[in-house]
Amino acid sequence: MTSPTGIAPEPTTWRILDVAPAPSADHPDAWAYHGIAAVDRAVETANLGYDDLAHTEQQLVSSMLHQEYAEKRRFVAVLDRADGAAPTSDDVVGFGLLAMNRDQNTHTADVYVGVHPDHRRRGIGSALADQAERVAADAGRTTFFGWSLSSREASDGEDALVPATGAGRLPTDAPGVRFALGRGYTLEQVERMSRLDLPADPEALAAFETEAREKAGPDYVTHTWEGIPEEWHEGYAQLMTRMSTDVPQGDLDFGEETWDAARVRVYLQDRADSGQRLLTTLVEHVPSGEIAAGTSFLLQDGKPAYVFQEETIALKAHRGHRLGMLVKAVNLRELAARYPRTERVHTFNAEENAHMLGINVALGFRPSGAEAALQKRL
Repeated sequence: MTSPTGIAPEPTTWRILDVAPAPSADHPDAWAYHGIAAVDRAVETANLGYDDLAHTEQQLVSSMLHQEYAEKRRFVAVLDRADGAAPTSDDVVGFGLLAMNRDQNTHTADVYVGVHPDHRRRGIGSALADQAERVAADAGRTTFFGWSLSSREASDGEDALVPATGAGRLPTDAPGVRFALGRGYTLEQVERMSRLDLPADPEALAAFETEAREKAGPDYVTHTWEGIPEEWHEGYAQLMTRMSTDVPQGDLDFGEETWDAARVRVYLQDRADSGQRLLTTLVEHVPSGEIAAGTSFLLQDGKPAYVFQEETIALKAHRGHRLGMLVKAVNLRELAARYPRTERVHTFNAEENAHMLGINVALGFRPSGAEAALQKRL
């Protein structure tokens, strides 16, 4: 392509920079985080048609300040300025994230890159991935995980990318997956992205709750809070530990991740520092005092129209009592009462997790996209 004058334009040059933590989102040193947030919004909009799931500047800054349980590195691709001036948020065209657990699963690393749709196919994504993987390998990490969103799953009869689990299908032209496969990753799992438009039918919701309470019986009672009281942190930690082992993960090389009350406190502080709030319903098994099941909604300051459905789990010893439906129905009822401006809920579930998908479908969730879980072993 040539310019209107007939003279070929100078090629756009860019470079990769490490991003240091910034003390706050409004600090001058946070310019890169504003650039990352803008690129993330553009990437999510290109993938899904909206930016509900894009990270805010405050989330990005807080995440880098909380490194108690994982070492995190961020990188940005910035355009070189003709005047030689220092880059600004407007110069950020891509970003990379590397996260490495400190105490458990220390052979693994999470790798994620995003490139603004207007600047793709220039080698920026490859350079960011190269940088993150090189740092991870130098740190002794031998298994890399990556994720990629698609606006849909492949339809029946369409050529598709099928994960190792055999559950779920992605279009063969899914760009993020094709990029990862070209770098030696394998498609291990497909997660269904689902959306529930609100308000839910209150009569139907009440019927699900009533049915679940009758099945559970008087030994199981629910508690709902905005945030989680400290005396319940140990029980919540047990649920989070089981989330690392008891939900379908295919052949992802990921072992148990143990939580305790101290880690729950750090998690909740990170959420608060990110401008986020949890609405949590837990089920207590009265005879034992054990937390048997739980679920949470994650609410983001400045984005009142949507919430994200966080983990939902019932401990194996307490399954068969409809506790999954119980916590979800109660939390949805409480969400409507406390946050009536909410318009939609997003969530993800492994395609082979038929039980939880069945609960979501019954509640009114409908497929809205798919996420690939990718793995690379050195």
